[in-house]
Amino acid sequence: MRTRKMLYRSSISIFALLVPSLVGIFAFYFIPAVISIIYAFTDLNDNFIWFRNFTDIMSSMAFGLAVENSFRFIAVSVPLNMIIAFWLASFLQNLRYKKVYAVFFMLPLIVPSSSVVFFWNAIFADNGAINAFLFSRGMDTVSWLHTNWSFLVIMLVFLFKNIGFNMVLFMAGMQFIPRNYYDIAKIEGAGPISTFRHVTFVYLLPTTFLVFMMSIINSFRIFREIYLLYGQYPQQSVYMLQHYMNNQFLNANMQRLSSTAVMLSMVIFVLVIGVFTTQRRVSDTFS
Repeated sequence: MRTRKMLYRSSISIFALLVPSLVGIFAFYFIPAVISIIYAFTDLNDNFIWFRNFTDIMSSMAFGLAVENSFRFIAVSVPLNMIIAFWLASFLQNLRYKKVYAVFFMLPLIVPSSSVVFFWNAIFADNGAINAFLFSRGMDTVSWLHTNWSFLVIMLVFLFKNIGFNMVLFMAGMQFIPRNYYDIAKIEGAGPISTFRHVTFVYLLPTTFLVFMMSIINSFRIFREIYLLYGQYPQQSVYMLQHYMNNQFLNANMQRLSSTAVMLSMVIFVLVIGVFTTQRRVSDTFS
């Protein structure tokens, strides 16, 4: 009986501690999500119109451009980010002061976005460091922030902010690979490619899929830097989904904003399910 009372009091205490978080989740996540879904299927007069909002935004040229740029950015930045992060992790793994270097590469994560933008603006602005160097050598200057070069600029900003984090994840994953497996592979005459395929790749599969998911999530978060660099209407090649959604919000078009948010949520949900399914199948193949 006494044990039951103690368990009951413990449950009450745990629930009391969870109440503030549950209220916050309900008030700031669940309720807005429900309201967004309602907006997505209604018009300005609150009439139910089924999928008309979705068909309207899909026929919008601005939405098409935003989707194209967003997925093009993900398709290029995510693999490049993972490859460079893995290479750095492999390189630093055998260095003596690898923890010091890891902290150095993590510094961009704690630097405010405004400071990051100021740094890259000082380099790529029309009167920035690169154009000053080109001008001093008698070469033509380039408008890095107002031409198709803008895509390269935001790629560099994304890599600068996220390579360190992914590198640390890969380094942590490498710590759990038994070192004697490499010794056995070396004794059996396995080359670098074979060792990577049968040892490193197999043990880093969970970490690789985690890095992949985090890279995709962080690719959407690059909007802060793009907005600070280019404003509400950026150069055409860097007009992302977040710009489209932000502009709909500023225009008080909640129907289009909600429809876009619902579509994006569904895409991310399907992507996450696909990633976990692929991870399980690949793990079963190599296990």
